[in-house]
Amino acid sequence: MYTNTDTEVTKRGWFASLGPRTRSLVIVAGLFLFGVVATLLLELSGLDLALAREFYVPGGANEGWAFGREQPWAWLYDYGEAPAWVLGVGALILYAASKAGKVRQEYQRRCLVVVLTIALGPGLVVNGILKEYWGRPRPAQISLFGGQTDYRPVWHPGGPGQGRSFTCGHCSMAFAVSSAVAFYPIHPVLSVGAFVAGTAYGIVMSVARMAQGGHFATDCLWSGIIVIALLVLLYDCVFRVPEHALRRNSAEPQAFQRGSPREEVHR
Repeated sequence: MYTNTDTEVTKRGWFASLGPRTRSLVIVAGLFLFGVVATLLLELSGLDLALAREFYVPGGANEGWAFGREQPWAWLYDYGEAPAWVLGVGALILYAASKAGKVRQEYQRRCLVVVLTIALGPGLVVNGILKEYWGRPRPAQISLFGGQTDYRPVWHPGGPGQGRSFTCGHCSMAFAVSSAVAFYPIHPVLSVGAFVAGTAYGIVMSVARMAQGGHFATDCLWSGIIVIALLVLLYDCVFRVPEHALRRNSAEPQAFQRGSPREEVHR
């Protein structure tokens, strides 16, 4: 026998019927499952090495990674992290302005999502922990591509001092541009556009770092997964942006009914 709740779930779909925090956990679990499956496929099929080999020219310039110093790849290496820095600083300024009452208060949590996605993703997890302690040699360092060390699959970490290929710092900063989606639904078009642009930018940066012999495809893949997963958790679970937005929207009509100062302004 179906209840009203069952009918509602059927109409909306099981995923849409979940709470924001539960949905975020499902998304994060899906991201990591995708990462594991994609990593297995890339490693077991030999594609992780094959993709790196596509950019290597034995005896070529720049120790065989000649494409890496061509444009736009060279520019991306030198200046490609700048958009994330600009976004992070801009979010800090906007947060300060919101705290000072210069702009709407609802920007505060969204700004913190952006800042902490950049600080904790590329800053702490990618560069501070994984690159320092995982120990995977870069493509340019392995003997197959003119280096001195053996190839190490991503699931066989060598420990500190054995390489800094996993994960990709530049890629994580590029993917972090997508954190501007935290401003949804205040600015729906801009925020969704930023997410799409940030994801595309991360993919382009991944190609650049592979062309330079700096990273394997799996390094770049996990940089994107880590940043996006952290963004989702900060948005839904830590700062609970949708819940607070719903509370604010439901509280405003009540304030108007009580004859709040805002009501007087609009009379």
